[in-house]
Amino acid sequence: MGWRAARREGFTLVELMMVLAVVALLSAAVVPTVKTVTGANARQAAGELSGAARYLFDTAALRHETCRLVLDLDERSWWAECTKDRVYQAREAVSPADAAREDEALAERFPDERDAEKRRLLGKAKWGAFQDRLAKKRGLPGSAGFVNVWAEHLREPATKGKAFVYFYPQGRAEEARIPVADGDNVYSVVVPAFTGRASVVAGKAEAPR
Repeated sequence: MGWRAARREGFTLVELMMVLAVVALLSAAVVPTVKTVTGANARQAAGELSGAARYLFDTAALRHETCRLVLDLDERSWWAECTKDRVYQAREAVSPADAAREDEALAERFPDERDAEKRRLLGKAKWGAFQDRLAKKRGLPGSAGFVNVWAEHLREPATKGKAFVYFYPQGRAEEARIPVADGDNVYSVVVPAFTGRASVVAGKAEAPR
């Protein structure tokens, strides 16, 4: 076999580049699937949320502000907000009729808050986005999503819309359970009420009864 025949049986540089491009595309398609199967996306998101919760607990105490994690279940994203307003300040005096109308309006705005006084105060607080890199707005990786988020002010776990977990300047956090699922894999962020030392556990952490 002459050198011309051997050359015809080999690959040209263009053909090799095309093969490498196809392999790269196939590899990129496989990576998300592997992460879904192993639960890497859910584990990563839960770890980031846990770190942000611990940081907000410390920040609220140091800055004497009330902070909260905002979890957007529909958009699969989360961020932090803080307010200098005193969330538990005394209510201003109003007439009984005005108070009744205010309570009805706030009940519609905060349907998951059971305490009427907290609804009034939350309605007055002005929240600002928290810009620190550890708690800036970010989306959940891959196909990961929130599942049945619970915080102690909620009647039932949230399944859509936005859910909030609060951290208070008195050195207290809301007890909360934040499950993150990716396929059949679930990792949950557990926020204790008094220490604020959020941790990640495998599986779906149920709300206390």
